[in-house]
Amino acid sequence: MKAAFALRALTFCSLLTALPLSAAAAEFVLQLPLGAKATYSEMEPALPALVPVGPFKDGEIPKVAAPKNIQRTVWLMGGESTVAQVQSGILSQLERAGYETLLYCVAKECGGFDFRFGIDVVDEPMMRVNLRNYRFITAKQTVSENPAYVTFLLSRSPVAVYVQMTEYSPGAWSDASSVQALKPPEKLVEPTAATGQIGPVSLVLEGLEFQTGSAELGNDPTGSLSKLAELLKQDLEMKVLLVGHSDMSGSVEANIAISTKRADSVRRALIRDHGIDAGRLSAHGVGFLSPRADNATEAGRQKNRRVEAVFSR
Repeated sequence: MKAAFALRALTFCSLLTALPLSAAAAEFVLQLPLGAKATYSEMEPALPALVPVGPFKDGEIPKVAAPKNIQRTVWLMGGESTVAQVQSGILSQLERAGYETLLYCVAKECGGFDFRFGIDVVDEPMMRVNLRNYRFITAKQTVSENPAYVTFLLSRSPVAVYVQMTEYSPGAWSDASSVQALKPPEKLVEPTAATGQIGPVSLVLEGLEFQTGSAELGNDPTGSLSKLAELLKQDLEMKVLLVGHSDMSGSVEANIAISTKRADSVRRALIRDHGIDAGRLSAHGVGFLSPRADNATEAGRQKNRRVEAVFSR
């Protein structure tokens, strides 16, 4: 291997997965609670090599350039594990491995909604983020002239803790260290905290069509709005924050404006066509700050022009 260290993930009793990065004096072994299950692991060459180093402030998240060899891995932990317990273990392990913590924050102090939608997050259902209960860590290797970076996003759903680790390596990934993308569960739903009924934490309204620069809601070939409306009718206590996203055509301000209008178009359609109470729906836009595909292709841009439903009570 070319790089500075090997980064591995272990449960307390057995090997979960090994993700070597690059040469180093010591090996960093990330320990996770027994039963941790990997839901996603993939190299991400299209992601921007920028890591957050401060909370959301004055309309942006401070970021610094990092190495461009990027890999994201997500684990799901059920049982009695808490976000605080897992986070504490990660911080102490980073310190022992010679890493400097550049950022550690909890939901509201990170910037809440604006921070969560300004960072790279693996899609549902592999990774889930509770806007009221998440934590974020950025750490930098201190034992190398060409340091690696690693970030952790931790969140608690009603029944599980999710951990997303994003690694930024200065050296090329070796063939032996490549981890093939894991197939996510076909259906990952959880009981809501209040009722015990089964329902998702959030979902992307797949199939909605928006043209570049337009907020007009086009076709809905997959019936996403009908499915969302049915969920809301089954659980009358549930509320939804509709989050609009855009491609990278235009300025930040223009894209935040158009993505907000797209989310509001979906909100109005749910009220008008499906009879959902307006008080249960709100709309917000984040522009192109949270892409899920490459904006260099029309297919990628179309995938990024989307609306996501985030559920709460």
